[in-house]
Amino acid sequence: MSDVVTPQPSDPRDGLGSDPAGSDGVVEDGLHHPRREYSATELHLLHEVTTMALYLSLSLLAVLIALPTANPAEDNRFQEGLTVLITGIGLLLAHHVAYRMSSRLVNQGLLTESSRHAMKAQALGGLPVAVLASVPVFVLGEDPGEDVAIFLLLALVLGVGYRSARFSARPIRALAYTALLVLVVAAVVVVKLLTHH
Repeated sequence: MSDVVTPQPSDPRDGLGSDPAGSDGVVEDGLHHPRREYSATELHLLHEVTTMALYLSLSLLAVLIALPTANPAEDNRFQEGLTVLITGIGLLLAHHVAYRMSSRLVNQGLLTESSRHAMKAQALGGLPVAVLASVPVFVLGEDPGEDVAIFLLLALVLGVGYRSARFSARPIRALAYTALLVLVVAAVVVVKLLTHH
């Protein structure tokens, strides 16, 4: 007579660790931070968007800091705002041309579909930053428009800096890294103020 094996009821807890990403594609890293899982293409495009946003933010911070001190007797908001906007768009177009040329160089004269998507992602990351930096100057004038624009760009850079540091460090270290960025930018602003007084 053969042995009969009675099937045991399955434990609902079984298999909980079989899908690290879960049904919604969210995993936790070593520090227990929820992290969305992206495809390789999504990661590449997100990288392009973020890089261009940071690049233009830092570049336009330098432009705004280098602008001469506003003259209270004159209203040059349109000229100064247009300078910031055109500079941002010009930097974006220069990067676009360089990226297109290098893509054709490495792909035997072809502009691949992935390269086109990357350039669209770069525009998506860069154009809003150029607008963000120029609108306060258009609306509020040079003073306090330039200061507001500097604050907004700095907030963007620091936000990304804190978030990126938070993935690999404890909150206190991430805050320390962010504070260091604040000090560096603040020092540059102070130098600018001192050189105009």
